[in-house]
Amino acid sequence: MTTKAIAPPELATLEIEIDGRIGIMTLNRPDSLNAMSPEMIGELTLAAAWLADTAPIRALIVTGNGRAFSSGGDVTWFKRGIEDPDHDLPSEVRRGADVLHQAIVDFRRLPYPMIAAVNGPAAGAGLSLALSCDFRIASDQAFMAIAYGRIGASPDGGMTYFLPRVVGSAKALELALDDPNLTAREALELGLVGEVVPADELMPRAREKAEKLAVMAPHYVRTAKALLHESMDNSLSDHLQLERHGIADSMATEDLRRGVTAFLAGEKPEFEGD
Repeated sequence: MTTKAIAPPELATLEIEIDGRIGIMTLNRPDSLNAMSPEMIGELTLAAAWLADTAPIRALIVTGNGRAFSSGGDVTWFKRGIEDPDHDLPSEVRRGADVLHQAIVDFRRLPYPMIAAVNGPAAGAGLSLALSCDFRIASDQAFMAIAYGRIGASPDGGMTYFLPRVVGSAKALELALDDPNLTAREALELGLVGEVVPADELMPRAREKAEKLAVMAPHYVRTAKALLHESMDNSLSDHLQLERHGIADSMATEDLRRGVTAFLAGEKPEFEGD
């Protein structure tokens, strides 16, 4: 019996490619530096739900088409609301943020690693999206900026949730208020990215990282991600209970049997996800 391939959704502002165990999601509004228009925000929600619930992959790379990762929210959207006195811009943006935030929640539900391949500027909500990923690899041509304060807007997209968890609360506030343009090397020094590579090596390096992660036991990856994401919000006793159930549940997987058998034989296991 032949298993029918599970095709990704067809979208206008995003491109999703499935290549074996690896998925690549590309922000695809290059003429606007991949700014997040209302259409893109809506499609991010569709993509995130499909990737979390349906995609037949074990790792995801997120990048941008053209010379930017994402410049953040589309300021022309705000401009239209400012120029029209009858337009309720706060209500529209409140709804837009709700949609974007649902996408971020679903991206955090991914049961496999999510790698940001930051190919160029990542600012505002674009930086928030990169910070929501499990790993960040930057091109030496990239730079990062919080940027919201430059137009008097409050941060969204999870910026104030992820940034303190990546760099610490004091440094996060300093970055938010000073709002520098951080080169890739400066971002590396701060821990905002894990590595910096030449521009022409970015996608091969992201793919290499994804392939390495994709061969790990899915139960281990899924459970380790969930436990580490939740650890800062739980008491010790509550968290130890989650760890207890996690390791016990792993004992019922075929991958655990493969892993133990291979370990005792001095071999490398091949995990299949069951």
